[in-house]
Amino acid sequence: MEKTKTKISRSWGTTFGFLIGALVLFVLSILLFMTIVEGPVTIGVALIPGVAGVVLLFMAFGGSGRTSCPMCNKSLNGLSTKANDGVLCTGCHNYLEGQGGLLWQTDEDRVADEALFTSPLPEQFIFPRGCSVCGGKEVGLEQIRMSSQNASSAITAPTVGVTTRTIVSVEVPHCAQHKGGAQLSGTPSNAHIKFRSYRYLRAFCQANGTVPG
Repeated sequence: MEKTKTKISRSWGTTFGFLIGALVLFVLSILLFMTIVEGPVTIGVALIPGVAGVVLLFMAFGGSGRTSCPMCNKSLNGLSTKANDGVLCTGCHNYLEGQGGLLWQTDEDRVADEALFTSPLPEQFIFPRGCSVCGGKEVGLEQIRMSSQNASSAITAPTVGVTTRTIVSVEVPHCAQHKGGAQLSGTPSNAHIKFRSYRYLRAFCQANGTVPG
């Protein structure tokens, strides 16, 4: 059965909005170069609006597409007008992808080349049985982790710097052929886990009462 597909069109309002924003930032960068630049630090400050303007310029031509979700008809914005991958609909929580200006539901059996399908990581969670890539017999656990480092000052001694580090570490099941099926993202206080396998993401969400995203 052929998948339901929706056609992506360019939002000219969004395109012009990005272009105007980019122009304003470029002008601001030029003005800063003319008024404050005296050394490496001030050059860096003056470059910041220009770099942001380049980002908006790319968004104007590469991220101004819009369409409706082929599954629930929710309006989707910020899309490429050509190819998209890993697009999450916040209405029905399905992942979407597409090429040639079209968008369709990601096949539930898809295994991406990199960890793409995301779920919040609860404080207490379980992994579904089986390899996180292919669902086959698990033979081991692969540890993945992330950390954040924050510098603060002690209340009783303001001049003494105190560095703290928070680490999130999980062990992901894998089979004899597959490792690298997941990775962590976000921050330790707001951690997410991303899987290569869309089916495994769905199983993780069902087992832990989370929703993709």
